[in-house]
Amino acid sequence: MSELSILIADDEALIRLDLKEILQGAGHIVCGEASNGANAVELAKSLAPDLAILDVKMPGLDGLEVAKILQSMNIPVLLLTAFSQPKFINRAEKVSVYGYLVKPITERELLPAVQIAYARWREMQDMRMKLKNTQHELHSQKLIAQARAILAAREGVSDYEAHQMLIHQAMDLRLTVVKLAAQIVNESGK
Repeated sequence: MSELSILIADDEALIRLDLKEILQGAGHIVCGEASNGANAVELAKSLAPDLAILDVKMPGLDGLEVAKILQSMNIPVLLLTAFSQPKFINRAEKVSVYGYLVKPITERELLPAVQIAYARWREMQDMRMKLKNTQHELHSQKLIAQARAILAAREGVSDYEAHQMLIHQAMDLRLTVVKLAAQIVNESGK
């Protein structure tokens, strides 16, 4: 696994120290440590870690509230807690954390959880990018179809001929077919 920069937030100094030793021993960088939720958010803003490990119960903002904020910053979160009650797990599901470990944590549990959490987050990023690209492609195809229909109706030609006209005009104007299609659609007011 590649080296990750990791933010640790736990109100217990000994737990932070243990986590830091385990993570650094595995080749990761602990880029910041916080003892409360507000400090964790500020560190996340300034450090932009690859992953955050948060305790659920911290003074001020709890780990679940911090996880929600970090989710909006696109930082994956792994939660640590002494609590395994369903109410905490249900809250954790709602903020899209990538793992939930119950204390005490061992190296055998932590390192695989970090690796899997980060891998799941990367997969989610890839899926979001693919979705964005697909949406863009669908929008482009829709614009081209609309422009083709406008040209076919305006010029009294078939869809195929309108499509060929669109391609040739785009080449002549040194525009992409999508840009020309967008201009045609905008000019027609549709």
